Amino acid sequence: MPERFGELLRKLRRKENKNLGDVARLLGVSVVYVSDVERGNRKPFSNERIIRIASFLGEDPAPLIEAADWERGIIEYDIRKARPLEADVVGGLVAGLARGGITDDQLHNIRKILKEREEDQ
Repeated sequence: MPERFGELLRKLRRKENKNLGDVARLLGVSVVYVSDVERGNRKPFSNERIIRIASFLGEDPAPLIEAADWERGIIEYDIRKARPLEADVVGGLVAGLARGGITDDQLHNIRKILKEREEDQ
């Protein structure tokens, strides 16, 4: 399980010597709102906002997005921005998982492909 979103955000913000007000101004929200997110009293920011925060902090947004997805229990994915093949594959995978139509062997193969891709990067 990844680190909790708010804890990770606080750690990265402090590492860059930014305060709650800096992040609040960037997002156009109150300091209390940012503090509530960091303390886990509100849900993580949207991925769009997470990407803005990460850029502001000079960080890779991936760990923050992973923590937010885990905490929300939902992965944000805008299929409208995907290439046609990508949209077809992602849509088919999600539909297959929802219907229970994907076997463990198929999932292991998908994981293997993804790991190989990570190693190539």
